Amino acid sequence: MQIAISTAFMLALGFPRIMIAIFGGLILLAAAFSGRTKARTFTPPPKPVSHPIRFRILSIGIGLGSIVLLSILPFGFVIFMNSWSRWHRYEDASYHHRDFQVTRAYDQARRKGGADVYASGTVDGDREWMNLRPYLQHGPTSQAELDSLVPVGTSISVYFFPSLKGRSRVQVFSDVPPAEASRRDPMDARNYGLGGLALSAGIIFGMIRLRRVCFEKADEAFAAN
Repeated sequence: MQIAISTAFMLALGFPRIMIAIFGGLILLAAAFSGRTKARTFTPPPKPVSHPIRFRILSIGIGLGSIVLLSILPFGFVIFMNSWSRWHRYEDASYHHRDFQVTRAYDQARRKGGADVYASGTVDGDREWMNLRPYLQHGPTSQAELDSLVPVGTSISVYFFPSLKGRSRVQVFSDVPPAEASRRDPMDARNYGLGGLALSAGIIFGMIRLRRVCFEKADEAFAAN
């Protein structure tokens, strides 16, 4: 069920088929590993436990840590692929420094929550569209607030990419061009993802070691008697 929902969602957003296949494989792998971990975690211990409360807390912690570990894999992969796709979209695309003249701003609610904040306007006299999120310091709470933040006639300095389509053609101007900024994003996603995996795995390993102490102390107490 989860795979079907995720596949439908990714198809609707236009994800590449190879990415959907890999993502589905990761979900299957995560589900199998989670089921195995859950069985091991919550199976009553065959040995006496010296600290039952500590044992339960550590078992719950191991289960939650496993969920976090398995969640990092698919979500980190999606973030990495999105950043990678954006990087190659702008990598060899030519651009010009232009001004975007706002003719109207839009604050539209999405079906699955959140808001889509964008504007229509002109670049060199031609009608274009742009995402306003990078331009605004914070998201507006209403259309009226957006109109006050970005009134008609506002001039926004942008990078203009004639060879691209849709809102990708217009990007807010910054010190770092979109291609360079996008090149850093997948590297950051990779580094943070691997760091999160290593940290989660280390915490889980530590809790497993601490939980074993409960058995060892119980064995020592049983042998002393």
